[in-house]
Amino acid sequence: MCHRTPRDRTRKRSTVMPKSTWSVGFHLRSPRAWLNDPNGCCQFRGVYHIFYQYDHGWPEVDQKGWGAFSSNDLVHWSYDGVPLEPSIPEDRHGVFSGTTYVEKGTASDGGDKMRVFYTGNVISPDPDHNEKDFDFVYDGRQANEITVESEDGRRFTEKRVVIRAEDYPEICSTHVRDPKVWEQGGSLHMLLGARHIDSHGMVLLYDSQDGYDWTFRRSISPRYFFGYVWECPNIVQIDGHDYLSINPQGLPSLYDRWQNMWQSGYIPLAESILETSEVDERDFMEWDHGHDFYAPQTFQDEQGRWILVGWLGTFDRNYSAEPDELGWWHCLTVPRVVTRDEETGLLRQNPVPELRQLRQTQQVLREHEPLEVEGRLADISLEHISSVVGTLTLDDTFQISYVQGRLAINYLNKETAAGRADRFIRLQRLSSLRVLVDGSVVEIYANGGTEVFSSRWFPAQRPSLTIETSLEAERSFVYPLSDAMTEMYATAIAPDLRLPGWNKADDQA
Repeated sequence: MCHRTPRDRTRKRSTVMPKSTWSVGFHLRSPRAWLNDPNGCCQFRGVYHIFYQYDHGWPEVDQKGWGAFSSNDLVHWSYDGVPLEPSIPEDRHGVFSGTTYVEKGTASDGGDKMRVFYTGNVISPDPDHNEKDFDFVYDGRQANEITVESEDGRRFTEKRVVIRAEDYPEICSTHVRDPKVWEQGGSLHMLLGARHIDSHGMVLLYDSQDGYDWTFRRSISPRYFFGYVWECPNIVQIDGHDYLSINPQGLPSLYDRWQNMWQSGYIPLAESILETSEVDERDFMEWDHGHDFYAPQTFQDEQGRWILVGWLGTFDRNYSAEPDELGWWHCLTVPRVVTRDEETGLLRQNPVPELRQLRQTQQVLREHEPLEVEGRLADISLEHISSVVGTLTLDDTFQISYVQGRLAINYLNKETAAGRADRFIRLQRLSSLRVLVDGSVVEIYANGGTEVFSSRWFPAQRPSLTIETSLEAERSFVYPLSDAMTEMYATAIAPDLRLPGWNKADDQA
């Protein structure tokens, strides 16, 4: 979760939000107002939980807590309100990002216990003080690591501070945050994103036996400068191989990579993360090349699968996420299964197979024959592509093109982009393409999930989606998808969270 000076609050928030074809039917979004980082993602007592940064008073109020969703199948979700909000001096200006560790068999009923760790944000001194007196890098902020516990995933114990701002090593600026906690080798370990006093990004590694008393082990840094701060560190551990996920800020945008305001990716490690003190930043691989992706969380579910959920949004003000004043900002990616490519050692991402239960009758997509899909929710699949040049076009306004070793997304009508520009990556060969379309969201998975784009688009309001391709493939299908979210968004919002001026129409967007 990025620490920023207070935002511009001049944006007017709509209190009545009309139903829109830009609304999402299988992506998680906040009931209203602002959403960002996914937090505390886990499977607990058989139920999947996704928490997220939620500022339900945005833009009039800037104070984040955790919103919550739960699901039995990663497709149909329940809204569980806002279980964590600022309530103690150590988090008085925000319950910021964090993690969940599922502790086996320690609950009062002999079952598992959910242990949540998050960063409590404090602007100091008093926020009424003249903020120009502080740079918010070396002074003006404090970050405390706090834990709470739950036996049902909804009700939490009193907050307990486990690492205070003054406890961090002297090499740290005030930017320390976003704990990731896991068990390995009989001990608990914590990663924290940080900014060195010399203004380079790094990760702090801590150890603990009980989750309350933590000992600093070491920092993990790049060989050379790779951003001025690293946020939201996570890990993936597959088949004896460790991968460190980081979100570096301050990388220069290059011709065919690092195009977002802030980047998100992973670094394959040569040894266990517990033994790592330096990483080769040249090995950094972007998780997602789209405009709207940041701060992913990874966790291992009870099947042993590694699942990734990312924030399908950004802080970039060059493009918009609410051009029609929907009343809600940003959403989360669909949950993705992360696997390891044995040949390259790199990671793949693909939508969880549970999403296929939303598929309706299969339709054949033929070359140069536009296909109309009722509704604007679709799963498009092209397998064994033989074309070296070709396109897949949505509504004649959003296009995926493959030309001369370049895979690109193109906004053919700039009004649909809301400020986003065309983007491409180098790709020697395009063998498969899977595209999820959900109202104003497009997620693209190329070559079995080796390359991914997640972006928003805002086409003309019309009830059907037009799909056309010039790519030749052995199998080209379109599956209209059922809407899994409308009822939940319309009826499951806790009354005590409804803001002043709430109108029943607010919950229909």
